[in-house]
Amino acid sequence: MMPARKTRKSATIARENQKETVVSAGLDALRQVVDSGLLRCAVPEALGGNGKSLEHLSQGAIALAERSPQVARILWAQRSAIEALVHSPNIAVREYLLPSLLNGECAGTLPFQLDSCPLLAEEVGNAYRLYGQLDPVANLQWIGFLLIAPIRRAGKSIEWVVLRSEEDRLRVGIDHEGDALYGSRTASVTLDGVFFRMDEWVNGPPMLAAITPVLEALRGDQI
Repeated sequence: MMPARKTRKSATIARENQKETVVSAGLDALRQVVDSGLLRCAVPEALGGNGKSLEHLSQGAIALAERSPQVARILWAQRSAIEALVHSPNIAVREYLLPSLLNGECAGTLPFQLDSCPLLAEEVGNAYRLYGQLDPVANLQWIGFLLIAPIRRAGKSIEWVVLRSEEDRLRVGIDHEGDALYGSRTASVTLDGVFFRMDEWVNGPPMLAAITPVLEALRGDQI
């Protein structure tokens, strides 16, 4: 009979190996998306686009979804985050963050349920504390990610802000299971008092209408 200590050690090693495999699969999926060139399709050339159209993006998304639903989920997340920044009136945030998303140096994402309950923003002096949960969210990569998240301040309409994975009190849940999800790094994101300043505000209610053409072009992604 195997000693209990050895059994626990074996189980720990198995969990660590499984985690490494999931992390590796997620990074490989992101690299495939970057290498496809689709992230730069329909992005203005002045902002790093490749001059290709929404139609090219749509055809590429459909082909990618047929080969790998997991990679297509990553495409949806990364390209949607890019589009949100493309249309942001906050030029400083756009110019600082957009290149790293286009290059795949950092992962980007929005919640799949774009009409989901926004995070609650409680005012604290000249800043805010954010509370709530977004689920599901894909492309939560180990290398770090930028989350374009909906928030609601008292007396305001829904707004969209950018949050970084390393924020204190931001917690990523366990990856959701399922063959179509493996490698897409899809999980919940919980915020329990994350400190936030409005200088990383992305957009207001007009954002969803602005990014709709790209979301429709990505319809080949099975999410």
